[in-house]
Amino acid sequence: MTALRAPAVRRLLALRAERRLSREHVRLAGECLGVSERTVWRWLAEASRSPQDAIRPGERSGERFEITREIRVLLAYWHGNASAVHRQLVARAQTGGRDGQPTTASESAASPAGAPPAAVPLLDPVPSLSTFLRAVRRDLTAGERAGLAAGPDAARAHDAFGKRAASWRNHVWETDHVQAHRCWSMPTATWCAPG
Repeated sequence: MTALRAPAVRRLLALRAERRLSREHVRLAGECLGVSERTVWRWLAEASRSPQDAIRPGERSGERFEITREIRVLLAYWHGNASAVHRQLVARAQTGGRDGQPTTASESAASPAGAPPAAVPLLDPVPSLSTFLRAVRRDLTAGERAGLAAGPDAARAHDAFGKRAASWRNHVWETDHVQAHRCWSMPTATWCAPG
């Protein structure tokens, strides 16, 4: 259906230029493309601002918020509490990045594990809470999130045993390792090793 987006948006823009575009046209286009009417109106607005957006309507810019190493450290300080990390990032952005100079009581308070305010990265802009939570769910595995919240034992419960990187078939073989009773026999002597 994505291949039909550009022709549909071009036709709707042509109807708008002729002053014949109606809500029914937009509703029908959205229904045919499998998106909401609001999404089609957004595509039209973007295409009106930038003709380049009319070529591939609805395509993401490719720039998305990702969890960095510094944010993983903050998540560890806050024991996996992503909302608290987001609050700390927002407070840091509101101070304008004055390192080591807390101006409010909430800013000067360290996290439960003692993260200093200067260790909080300065993000510009700070993503919304929903974007931040979505990035945490996307970039951290269930085991990592459980490990941050409850420790290594909780993380191990989520990880698969013997997990390996994807490779071709029969590239890696695994067996259970059991000590077995072994005997070697030579014409002059016999040796046995206990299992």
